[in-house]
Amino acid sequence: MDTQDFSLADLDFETASVLVNHFNAVRSELPQWAIEFYEKEFGLQDPSVVVNQQPLRVKECRGWIKSNNRYTGGIRKCAKEYRRPGMYRPPTLAQYQRHSVYVMSSILNIRSNASPFTVILDDLNQRATPLITEVTRRGLSRNINVVYVSFETATAIHPNIRHIPAWGKHTGGEILRKVEKAMADFNESLVVVDSLNELLNVKHVDIGALFKLVAVKYASNLIGVYHQDITATQYPENAYAPQSLDVIKYMATTVITCKSFAHVLATKAAKERSLAEPTHGLLHSVEGVVQCLDANDHRGIVLEAEFRRKSGRSESETFFLRAAQPSDYNAPMPGMTFGTLKKEFIVLLDQFPAYCSEGVMMLINAATDGLDSTFNLGLTNKQKEAREGVVLPYFDAQKGEGGEGGRILYDMGEEDDFDEEEDEI
Repeated sequence: MDTQDFSLADLDFETASVLVNHFNAVRSELPQWAIEFYEKEFGLQDPSVVVNQQPLRVKECRGWIKSNNRYTGGIRKCAKEYRRPGMYRPPTLAQYQRHSVYVMSSILNIRSNASPFTVILDDLNQRATPLITEVTRRGLSRNINVVYVSFETATAIHPNIRHIPAWGKHTGGEILRKVEKAMADFNESLVVVDSLNELLNVKHVDIGALFKLVAVKYASNLIGVYHQDITATQYPENAYAPQSLDVIKYMATTVITCKSFAHVLATKAAKERSLAEPTHGLLHSVEGVVQCLDANDHRGIVLEAEFRRKSGRSESETFFLRAAQPSDYNAPMPGMTFGTLKKEFIVLLDQFPAYCSEGVMMLINAATDGLDSTFNLGLTNKQKEAREGVVLPYFDAQKGEGGEGGRILYDMGEEDDFDEEEDEI
């Protein structure tokens, strides 16, 4: 069956996404159902807008794959980071956007010295699973040793990932020894902890010791997920001690907050209408409500990132990360699990068509026109006639012959109390 004969009703979201990416990869003309798919899911009239015109990364890219990541002895050192002379300030908006995407891409691609300690904040309304999956996939495609410290999964998420079970009777010391053993054979590794809550509050692992082990001793990267919907543990004997979330946010070089795309659109609509921002999940303060509708949007994940520079200056930006498709990666080379990434597909949220398109703004304006209130601001026909029949005090001044020197004309009624002494002018 020819792909031109498909209709949008015959395809689900994943199948349509794969086929559309295939047409973009082969530079083929998009059929009508693909155009309808873009209009429905992304609010975009011209699908060519989202096609990145950057050159594709080749299959054998040496700058992407670490050819020799096995440890052969000696002192591990971080690769030197190229830094521009002086403080770099993008002079134009386009350069600033490219700079922001480049910084975020460096973290996702696990570049050296990009972010030794990254903290990801999530909740039930938007889990960090899509982001962790993408980071680990890129790590494997670059031949980086991936170590996964798991509190929530019983089995390894991939055969080439070194899975360390941390639940049950495993102590904090045992977890640190297993992490060190998993990194000992490689020059550069990526350590992912899927629940910093349990690692710090249940296993009582010192986050400073873990950071020193991963980032200092083995010159690797550490990524931890902290669930914000879990109540922090209070210890009466240490009433003045800072909470674990405050400690890791202080130590982190990058803090990423995950949000549902549908909830971000609802917040934008409320701001455009000058209304209070909607709350989701536990912020509703309603008994029994822990997850809202439209949570974990299938279209992608919104990332609010804060980057901490070595100078102490922080940079904040909001990004949109869609789900990866098979067409985003090249075919794997012999001995590799995943192929190289063809081109970066994370974008700024302000550049994402479904967020800033005219169709979204039209929907917001339409909702504003139908705004309900507790009182009626309009006038009936009877009220309009009564308003037109009122003679204003300065009405005579509008006549051609003029008034009496600007004096206000007023005819006293029966209810008026005239006092000659007070009202005499």
